[in-house]
Parts: sequence; structure tokens; C-alpha cells
Amino acid sequence: MADLSDIIRNIPLFSGLSREDVAKVMGNLEEEAVDAGRTIFSQGDKGDAFYIVQTGAVSIVLESGDGKGETIAVLGPQECFGEMALLSAKPRSATVVAIRDTTLWKLSREAWDTLIAKHPSWLLHFCAILSQRLSRMERQYSQSRDAFNSLAEEFYATRPDDEQRFLRRASLLTTIDPKIIDFLLKTEKAETFLSSLKSSQLPLIRSFDRGYALHAFFRDFLTKKLLAIDGKETKQRLHAQLTTLYEALNDWVQAVYQCLEGRDWAGASRILIARKEELLRSSAVFVKGAIEKIPPDYVLSDIGLIHLQADTLIQLGDPAAAIRIYVEVLAQKEPPAGAKVFSRNRKTVDLLIQKKNYTEALGFLRNAVNVVEQQTNALSNDEPDINIDRIGSSRELLLTNSVSGQAHGLFSSLSGFYGKSFFRWIGGILGLIVWGYLWFANPDLGLEPPARKQLGLLCLTLIYWVFWVFPEYGVALLFALGFILTGLAKPEVVLGGFASTTWFMTLGVLGLGAAITSTGLFYRFSLQLVRTFPLKYNWQIIALGFMGIVVMALIPQQSARTAIISQMLTNLSESLGYKNPSKASTGLFVASFLGLGQLGFLFLTGSTTSLIAWGLLPAEVRSHFTWGYWFLAALPPTLVVTAVILAVTMYLYEPESQPQVSYKMVTMQLDILGPLSKDEWITLAVLCFTVVGWLTVGYHGIDGAWISLVSLCVLINSGVLGWGRIKKSIDWEMLLYMGVTLSIPTLLTQAKIDHWLVGIFSPVILPFTYSPAIAFVIIALITYAVKLVFTSFLTVVTLAIALLPLAADLHVNPWIITMIVLIASEVWFFSFQVDWHTLAYSTTDGKGFSYRLMSRVSPFYALAYILALIVAIPYWRYLGLMY
Repeated sequence: MADLSDIIRNIPLFSGLSREDVAKVMGNLEEEAVDAGRTIFSQGDKGDAFYIVQTGAVSIVLESGDGKGETIAVLGPQECFGEMALLSAKPRSATVVAIRDTTLWKLSREAWDTLIAKHPSWLLHFCAILSQRLSRMERQYSQSRDAFNSLAEEFYATRPDDEQRFLRRASLLTTIDPKIIDFLLKTEKAETFLSSLKSSQLPLIRSFDRGYALHAFFRDFLTKKLLAIDGKETKQRLHAQLTTLYEALNDWVQAVYQCLEGRDWAGASRILIARKEELLRSSAVFVKGAIEKIPPDYVLSDIGLIHLQADTLIQLGDPAAAIRIYVEVLAQKEPPAGAKVFSRNRKTVDLLIQKKNYTEALGFLRNAVNVVEQQTNALSNDEPDINIDRIGSSRELLLTNSVSGQAHGLFSSLSGFYGKSFFRWIGGILGLIVWGYLWFANPDLGLEPPARKQLGLLCLTLIYWVFWVFPEYGVALLFALGFILTGLAKPEVVLGGFASTTWFMTLGVLGLGAAITSTGLFYRFSLQLVRTFPLKYNWQIIALGFMGIVVMALIPQQSARTAIISQMLTNLSESLGYKNPSKASTGLFVASFLGLGQLGFLFLTGSTTSLIAWGLLPAEVRSHFTWGYWFLAALPPTLVVTAVILAVTMYLYEPESQPQVSYKMVTMQLDILGPLSKDEWITLAVLCFTVVGWLTVGYHGIDGAWISLVSLCVLINSGVLGWGRIKKSIDWEMLLYMGVTLSIPTLLTQAKIDHWLVGIFSPVILPFTYSPAIAFVIIALITYAVKLVFTSFLTVVTLAIALLPLAADLHVNPWIITMIVLIASEVWFFSFQVDWHTLAYSTTDGKGFSYRLMSRVSPFYALAYILALIVAIPYWRYLGLMY
């Protein structure tokens, strides 16, 4: 096993990759045991994985047109097969069968696509390797063909005329049964001729139980002779006779084959459709290949062939390809009725496909094709009473035929799908109405006219953010322009956030996070941490919780943390022997999510939301809460939430089976990574410098923003972060959003809107001034409610601005108000509230965890956050943050 990295390097496809790249390939390998005699994949199957033989042996079988197979190679340990599946969507060119109990390493196409998406530069290397391979194979094939034709010509020329005639006609058969060919050619010499050919010792023929088969090259040679000597008409007549004969013998595969060779598309279609059930049950791969040989225009004109092609793909386990067939047919149908039907119902189909409800999508499309076919037939028969628009828009007809009584569920899905666009329009109109009312109607709100106009712009912005009318950063820029162009505020105030220390602090931290992830330092650290803890379920739960918390301090972007950790968690789950997804695998994700997002408030750099909240604090408070002091102040509530959630995780997600302890994959990945690279050493040194600099601000007096900016300069000028990485890895959209939102507190204070907002919330909170626990719980519950509508960013910005003025009345430091909102904004009850859950789910293709199982822990988070706030009160009093 320790030599797997060398095996990968010796595979031409992967030769030349760096050790880190090889480690990443290894991290996506899955171990698969195959019993002797089992087919790993069949010729014509969809290419979905590449394999390396670990132990055992497999045979490569090439199947002929009639379903017969010939073993062309046997592969043993350290040999590989199926690599073309990674580079093209072509079907498998051969069948692979385990000839003894075999263990394989498998790299799936999905995992490969993910790797390529992260490392697009690999494609150039693979294209060069593929080009060389194809060129070499083409030369070998040409040389072999020429040599074989010389042997065939030499043998053929020495045979008498009647034997030559026999051989020419025999070339039309994939399998030669002497009785059949005697009947066809009205001779009794077939056995004699075939024995003579076999006794020649030339590689022109092989025999088996049911007869003989000519070598493919020899058949091609004889077919050319048949056309040159006997003519095309004779060849077609012989194919027709063979078709009739095989139909009489109920050999439908051979009958279809003869039709295809004779270019009798109608005959092939007739047999394929008439014998559909038998052929799909026994020879689905053959049916797929047969339809592909029929001209596309002919297939398009025969609705029976269209449905058969889709049914064949479904039988072969590829419903997505069947859907593509129907979509292409609807787009190509003439007159363009198909396009009308499909365009009107495209969103329905897209929704069903998105939900992987292929059965309903196929039923929907199948009936759409039927409707279009009826329209086409009606038009061709000159029936003027057919209304194409009426039929094309008849959603009820399609739904009734396709969902078999499940229309209610489909209509619900449709309303959910159309809702995104619909509610954007609603939000756009609502925002303009509210803005127009506050701007022009002069309502008595207790605000001066300029302040009322500013409130109008703020409400318009909030509504556009909530309804996602435009991207968040786009709306933020519109908000800034609104203030500047109307003269409500000076540009240097509105855009002051771009010159703030918070903005530069965030820029530097994002750059450091980009270096940690792109150099592989984070990947190495994650593997090392997993290996440090015992590979027992409860220990790994603790390890993942701890890992997430540490990593959170280093990488503020939840999306970056999630994308890297998710695939590693899936590999860990498989190493422990758990199914994906399962209770156990979901539990691993729940534990890791502590650091991926649920405890983002622990560090100043724990999330971009924390950085925004820090920037909204008054300057004197912000200067006091350095990176180290923020961590100390936020530690107690973090420990409470961590203890509660880890304990709940162990209880809720107890594994269905005992783990199968295995360090081999993690160990091999670390071994192949080897010592730290130069970029990793530089990044590690910069990371240590940054953290030490933040912790010692009280001694040197340099703001944390400039320390992070120095770190970014070092990373750029040392070559660790090139411009390509900076553009790709730093969240510039968020920085635009932040640059504008950081100015909101100043704008509201100048217009005295902050006091007006205090008047809205104070009646609910201030009665509990001397009962901080109750006041904190009320603020948390308000945050929970707002989070149902707003994103975490928006929730923190809105409530921090509205509630910070209450800090003096509650006798607490403004930081505590911000921390309560930050903590409570991490709660979630529905999947749409946490976009990084969705990212983790899609990164693992749904294999990592189940949303149904994940939702079990959300109520415990809500309770744990409230408990943490109450427990922290004595500690915050001790620090002097409450008085």
C-alpha cells in the first residue's frame, strides 16, 4: 500500500504531477472489493471511473456486434484501466471482469471533475499525454493492419473460386454456423472450407462451441472483396436473406445486426421496437449501439425509436442521458412546436432535474414528445382545427399524463421554483413603494425631512437585500450612489468604509486565508489533526470540533473552509467504514460545522461577519478589542456551545455500525506530501508573524489592520500569492459590500436615525435593564426572528446598528450587544438559512450528510446559544464589560 503513490506516478496519465497533486488524487481514491466472476463494467456503459488493481486480476473482454466476447488482456496488481472515462464522456470500449477476488482503487468521474475544477492547469498536461497516446496507437494500428492484410491476401489468392465465394459471403456473419451458411449459400462445403481455414495456422479464424468467427480484420478484407467482385446489390440482398433467416430463428440481435449492415433502417427499427422488452432485458448495450448506428434524422422521425433510445439509457442506469435525448428531440422537431412546448415548461423540467426526480422529469418529457408528435401529424394531414399555441401551452395535459396522480406535489414544486423570480419582482416593487412613500409623502415619523429621505434609501436597500433583487454588493453600491447623487451625504463619508482599518484588516486576513488554502498548508494540517486522534467515532467528533475551531482563526471565509473540509470528511467517513450519507457521516459534518460557521464569533477573524461587526463598533471600543482580547472575551460562551453540541452530536448521531479503523489513506496522503514546500514555509512564517503581531498590539501599538496588510505584502512579493490567486481566492464581492455598509452607522448617527431606531426596540428591552439574562435572551430571540428573513451579514448589520445605542442604558459594553447578535445570528432552522451547508452538500454530491438528519441538531443550537449567553454574564462582569 505504501507504494500507491509510485504506482500513480508511473501511470502515464498522472506522470509529471507534483507530490501534492498526487496526494490530492490519492485523497479521492476509494477502495472497492470485487468478487471473482463479477463484471466491473460492461462495454457500452457510461464511463464513470478509473481503476487501479491493488490485488487480484481482471480480464479485458472485447464484445463483437452479436454480443460475443474475446479476452484481449489480463491485468494484475499495479496495473490500471478505464482512464479514458476521466477524459471523455465516451462509453466503455470493453467489458472488464474480475477473474479472481480483486481489490481496486477507484477514482470516480465526479471526484475527477472536482479536482480539475480546482486545478485547471492539469488539463494541459493530460491533453499532451492523450495526444501522444493516440498518435502511438494510430501508428501501431496502421502497422498491424497492413501486416494482417498481407497475410489475408496471400491466403485468399491460393483458394479455389468456390471457396473464395464462400469466404466473401461468410464475411457478413459475426458468428458462422456451418448449417446456417450452407442453407444460405445452398452448399454443403461450409465445414470443409472452415476447417481448411483453421488448419492454415494463420490468425484469421477462431472456433468455439457454437461455430466459428472470422478475425475482424479478415472480415473487413473479405467485405471489400465482396463489394468489388459481387457488387453492392448482392451484399444488400444477402443481408436481407440473413435478416429473414435470423427472424425465423428468433435471433433478434443477429436480425437487427443484418438490417444495420444492409442499411435497412426501417427493418432494424421494426425489429427493435417490436422486440423491445426481450432486447432490453438481454442485450441493452447492443440496443444502444444499434440505435446510434441509425442516422439521427431517421431516429428523429420515428417516435418509437426515440422512446426506445431513452428506455435503453434508463435500463443502463443513465436517466440523465435519457433526459438529454428528449430535450434534443424537442429542440429539433419541425415545425418548431417542440421548442414551444419545451420552452413553456423548461422551468418545470429543470426543477425536477435539480431535485434528481428523474422519473417525473422523464414522464413529463415523454408526454411532451407525444404531444409534439400529435401536432406534427395533424399539421401534415392538413387539419386546420389544431391550435398549436393552445396545445403547446396545455400544462394540464402534460402534467396529467406524466405524473400519474402526483400533480399536487409537482404544482408545489413549481410554485417553489417560480417563487425566486416572482419574489424578486415583488421585492423590487415593494422597495420602490416604501422608498417613494418616505421620500415624497412626508409621513410624520418624528424625523427631519433629510433623515426621512435617508431612511427611505435605507429601507429600499434592506428590502432589495432581503428579496435578493440584485446581488448584495450591487445593492450596496446603489445605496452609496443614492446618498452621493442626491446630496444627502458627502462621498468621503459614504465611501469611508473603503479607507477604514476594518476594510484593510479584512483584505489582509482574506489574503492570508487564500495563501493557507492554496499552498496546501491547510490540507496538510487537517490530515495531520485527523491522524493525531484515535480513529474512533467519539474521538473523531472531538477532533473535528477542535480542528474547525482552530482553522476558523486562520481562514475567515466560510466557503473556503467548507470546500476543503467537506471532501476530507467524506474520505474520513469512508475510512471509518460508514455509509455515505448516514447518521455517522452526518455526525462528522455536524461536529466540523462548529468551526466552519457555528462558532464564527470566537475570533475576530473567525468570519467576515465578525469583521463587519467589529467595524460597526465605536472607534474607542474597537481599539480595545484586539484579536487576543476578543478571543478571551468570547471564550466562555464558545466553550458552552462546543460542549453542548459535541455531546448532543454523540447522542443524536450514534453510528449504525462499528467503525473499521484504518489510517492507511490519511497516512499515505501525508507521506506523499513529504516535507513542507517553500511556499508552505513562507505561509507558515507569515501566519505566525500575524498571530503574534495581533496578540502583542498592546506592546508595539501597531493596529492589527496594518499587521495583516504587511503579511499580505510579504505573500505577494514572495510569489506565494500571484495575481491569479488573488483574483480567484479573495472575496471581492464581500469587500465591496463591506466598504459601503461600514459607513451606515455614521450616516444614521448624523441623521439621528439611530435614536429613532432605539425608540422602536427600547420598550421591549429596557424594562429588563437590571435583569441582563432576560435582556440578553430577548435580543437573541429578536435575532432568531430576523435571521428567518435576513442573511447573517444583514442580520448583524441591521441589529448592531439598531441596538448598539442601547448599550449605555443596559450598562454593558457595546461589544456585548454585538456579540449577542453575532452568536444568535449563527442559528438556523431551515437549510436555506445557511448557504455553506448547501456548499458542503454540493461539494460531496450529497454523499456527506443528510439534510433530514442534520436538522435534528438545529434546536439544540438555539438552546445552546441562549445558555451560553447566560453563563457568560459573570465572566463578562469580571472583565469589566458589564457595570
